[in-house]
Amino acid sequence: MKKVFPQGNDLKDIIERHQWTLYDATRPEGVVYTWEELDKMAPATAFAVGHNYLFVPIPKKGETLRQAYTPTKGLGPSLTIENPDEDRWLSLYVQRKANGNVALFSRLFMEREFVVASSPRTIYLLDPDVVIMKYESLVDTFRKHFRIVSPDEYGVEAPIPMP
Repeated sequence: MKKVFPQGNDLKDIIERHQWTLYDATRPEGVVYTWEELDKMAPATAFAVGHNYLFVPIPKKGETLRQAYTPTKGLGPSLTIENPDEDRWLSLYVQRKANGNVALFSRLFMEREFVVASSPRTIYLLDPDVVIMKYESLVDTFRKHFRIVSPDEYGVEAPIPMP
């Protein structure tokens, strides 16, 4: 049985207050879900160590996940890094020239000893931001530093990724 993050409901509530949710996108390496496959699934209700989760806007009634995601232009989840030396950050790699003090990501990777907020490397995104956090401070970090950024705010867009 996989270990489940005990504060998962708190994390889910914080993210859903921003009208986003998480889908379990864990598959064997090299295999990805399609948007149509995710449409048949429900959002994650628990967060297991060893799994990775995709952030998606909560669709409106009758809307597919792809339709909900398209207006984001590939942007959305972020953490504001006010003090990079703070203990809550085990490791940071943020494109400061492009993003200022904001780390952008599309996935939450629940590793054995820590949590990683990042995006998969693609031909469009060769060098994604990476934030590594302790499990003990994850909910507090999201409560204090999580927000959704818009394409208008950044004047940029990323390609709509495959999940």
